[in-house]
Amino acid sequence: MKKLLITLLAALFASGAFAQTPFPDIPDNHWAGDAVADITALGIVIGFPDGTFRGNEAFTRYQAALVVSRLLDVVNEDLDARMALSEEDQASLRNALQELASDVAAQGVQLSSVESDVASLSDDVNNNAGRLDELESMLQGIGETDPDVVRDLLNQLASQRVAVDTAQAQAEAAEALANDAIDAANAAASRARENAAAIAALNSVVQGLGNRITALESAAGQDVDAPAGPGVPAGLTDRLSRNEADIANIREFVILLRRDQVALRDRVSALEDSDASQSAQLSTLDERVTALEENPLGLSGSISVDYRVERIVGDAFDIDRAYGLNNPRDMGASVFSTGDADLNNDDDTTDVGEVAQDRADIDGTDTPVTASLDLSADFGNVFDAAGSPSALNQFSAAVSIDLTRGHVCSNEDCTPAGTFAAYVFTVDEFTVTFDPIGGDPLTFTYGEEVFVEFTPYVFGLDEDPGFVATVGSPDFLAFLDPTLTVAHTGQDTDADDQLDYFKSGIRLTMSPFEGLTLGASYAQAADNAGDLNDVNNDNVDTMVYGVDGALSLSIFDLNFEYAMGNTEDPGVIPGNAAVLFVELGVDASGLPLIDELSANYRDIAGNWDDYGLVDGNDPTYDYDQAGFMVAAGLGLFILDVDAYFDSYATGVPNADVTAFGVDVAADLFAGFALTGFYHQVSVNGQAVDSTESPVNGSENVVTADVERDDNNYDTGFGVGLVHPGTGENALIDGLNLAFEYRQMEADFSRSEISAEADMALALSILSLTPYVAYETSTDSDTDATSIDSNEIRVGTGVATAPLGVFFAPSLEAAVNYRAAGYSDAGSGAADFTATEMQWSVGLVLNQFLFDNSSLTAKYGAWTGTNVSGADNNEGTPAVAEGATNISAGDVDGTGTQAVSGYELIWNYSDLEVAYGVYNANEADSANTSSGQVFSIAYTVDF
Repeated sequence: MKKLLITLLAALFASGAFAQTPFPDIPDNHWAGDAVADITALGIVIGFPDGTFRGNEAFTRYQAALVVSRLLDVVNEDLDARMALSEEDQASLRNALQELASDVAAQGVQLSSVESDVASLSDDVNNNAGRLDELESMLQGIGETDPDVVRDLLNQLASQRVAVDTAQAQAEAAEALANDAIDAANAAASRARENAAAIAALNSVVQGLGNRITALESAAGQDVDAPAGPGVPAGLTDRLSRNEADIANIREFVILLRRDQVALRDRVSALEDSDASQSAQLSTLDERVTALEENPLGLSGSISVDYRVERIVGDAFDIDRAYGLNNPRDMGASVFSTGDADLNNDDDTTDVGEVAQDRADIDGTDTPVTASLDLSADFGNVFDAAGSPSALNQFSAAVSIDLTRGHVCSNEDCTPAGTFAAYVFTVDEFTVTFDPIGGDPLTFTYGEEVFVEFTPYVFGLDEDPGFVATVGSPDFLAFLDPTLTVAHTGQDTDADDQLDYFKSGIRLTMSPFEGLTLGASYAQAADNAGDLNDVNNDNVDTMVYGVDGALSLSIFDLNFEYAMGNTEDPGVIPGNAAVLFVELGVDASGLPLIDELSANYRDIAGNWDDYGLVDGNDPTYDYDQAGFMVAAGLGLFILDVDAYFDSYATGVPNADVTAFGVDVAADLFAGFALTGFYHQVSVNGQAVDSTESPVNGSENVVTADVERDDNNYDTGFGVGLVHPGTGENALIDGLNLAFEYRQMEADFSRSEISAEADMALALSILSLTPYVAYETSTDSDTDATSIDSNEIRVGTGVATAPLGVFFAPSLEAAVNYRAAGYSDAGSGAADFTATEMQWSVGLVLNQFLFDNSSLTAKYGAWTGTNVSGADNNEGTPAVAEGATNISAGDVDGTGTQAVSGYELIWNYSDLEVAYGVYNANEADSANTSSGQVFSIAYTVDF
């Protein structure tokens, strides 16, 4: 094709078109050099007398006339020869285009074959997917299937795996064939582009010839079929007409060829899309097969088995304090620790007697093997409810199963003290999600330990037996985005086969537009509900309803809730109560000066827990208060200011509380900041020390405790200087410093000075965390509570990373010392000093003998003098544990207490074996105890 195009173009000019230009002022490889050589060889341009071309000079009209005249002479002299060459070359062009059409047709046949193969592959994939669905359906009855059927099922899965692998190979072959087709199409397109260029050149030549013939006809003024003089051939019109017809046919053929190329590209694109779809289906198919092979029922959870034996001489005691749990540095709780506990059910485990170092860890009670199972089975779509035309055909389910130790009991109130009978499986919770029902799925949960909370003040179940059902929006209400929740619980608490109480509730929420959520709740309950229609007239009926909502609009956030309750319990007076709160928050970060702003109004009944049917709910605001609060944060250049004002009344007589305060911080230099505050709280207009201790300046108790919402408002002022070691411009990185001077209490009679410093240091392989603190307090009052005190605390934590030697050992340690002095008690009490000393050290072999094995040995000792020695007696009902409540503070005359001992712990993956030996002397020297404990614990997650 290229040779043909060159021949056609060369026919317009004389031979030697690509000869070198004879002009010395034209550089070699000049972009117009070939053109100058062509017209020079034809005699159209001969140059200037000095032999130069002068290509940059202007072209005059005379020069243009001369060049055109020479060009016409050249055309007239060789017109016949050029026309003959044109016919011959046109025939060659037709042959070339026919060859190209044959190639395109062959590529189309090849693409049809590829598409047929891909369609067959799609059928295979669909067949494999159908087989998988059958296998998944067969798994429904796997619990009742005999071993032969299971083996047959596994064989089918293996066969299915082979089918999947074969389908994958076929897909790869199809992809390779598609790539070949694409390459062939690209080649065809390239050849078509070459043909198009040749045809365009031919059209240009023919157009030029037509123009020249038109000029000759006009000049001759006669029929061009007759001889017209020198240079004009006979029969020129007929020959040109035939050529024009041939060229028109070629043009039409080329147009059709281009259409075929477009169709070819479309078929190639469709083939690529089909190949991608088939690959995605194969990938999904492979994942489904793998999931069925590894975990057909979607089981997950954990199994724990524990065994513990104790030997003790003396009373029970705590061992956590030996490792520093009541100090700034510690090594963590003992492996035998009983941990903290909310013994008084106030949702707080930091009360005296509830923290870990107050509770007995060794009490001589053996714990034979106990097992617990936390099992969740997610059945997904394994089961197909196809037995009924109206059955749901898809759902997912999850079950939580617990394994407990059963006993033989002498009465209905079974306790662990009974004789062991067997392990009992119980269903804690079973959750089923049906999909679809309406626009969203239906979730149905029931079991022995169900949890739900409608709002903080209306209805709650906390590990109660019952059910919770939740359904989302049907399609025609999707614009409201509603959610409906129904819950119920009831229980026979005294095992007399009659229902003792029930609680039921229903809640609806909706979001009609973005940023707005509205809710409505209704609940009711009845105690002594075992008889029909309350034939004994002893039911205690309670009803509560409420509305709530949240709105986010621009920089504003609004939350509110209102609820009303009514009860027929004669022991509750009055018979109805209500709660109301409204909160407004403003994100003022984009406003000048103000960083944040918030306000609230609340009116919470003091006995609302008798109405709200709450079980474990965490209220937004404490019960028994009605008032409002405003708080703001301001940014004033280098100053950060936080201010608050709170006013509320309580059910305590004469207990209207007003509190306000301002806290200021100013950034200085080198990471230092200056702080200051002024606070004041009053009850019925009298300034008091704090809401927790409402005492006036004369040290007279104004009223009972009026603290609400963990806001222990106080009265006082102070200034301080702090240096946080984490600041970007910290003077010393990691060094934390704090100094403060305070004047506290209602009459500002108590002066307090405190100074603290701590730091994290890395010294070679050691990591040290030393600290030191000092505090002194002096009260000018002379009453019994005005005791002067001073205290110093010092200690450090020590740790190393695992060393790169045999067993990869690492060390850890903690040291804490505290000394406090008390004097000048107004009641004439004697001065005394309280001290605490704790130290502990541990060695950990992180790679003990083999992989995933570690051995820990640690020793700890604690000694306290004049530290609270009251026995833990915090439970309900109160039961003395034997451990002392050292978190109650210092008390003169309690003597010396001590705990020391060691424990060894071997961990191998999820297996833990531990042994400990301890001695204790709690409260007085005559009460000495010692104990040994051994435990094995194993937990596996699956």
